[in-house]
Amino acid sequence: MAIVEPNVNQTADLFSIFQYINNVATEGLFFPIMMMVVWIIAFIGSISEGRPASRAFIFASFMSVVLGMLLALMNFFNINYVYFLILLIAFGIFWLNLSRSRNV
Repeated sequence: MAIVEPNVNQTADLFSIFQYINNVATEGLFFPIMMMVVWIIAFIGSISEGRPASRAFIFASFMSVVLGMLLALMNFFNINYVYFLILLIAFGIFWLNLSRSRNV
């Protein structure tokens, strides 16, 4: 892979810098990886506050969906990743219902 240096138009403002980083420098993987990092931080942070793991999973997935939708509107994030995050919310709700039924 050849090193491609940005030109003046690709570094004109913050939006174009992020477009360059996502599209050229990392070939579209920058924001999906950042979303995974945000999900992990939200999940661990929720667990450290004393929430059950199922609720922390739903919270982290919901926060990622909201951020993913914003990034998809700005064309930084593929909409298929947002669909995957919505499936994670559904899995978390299923997990929460299973844990509640076990405790009854």
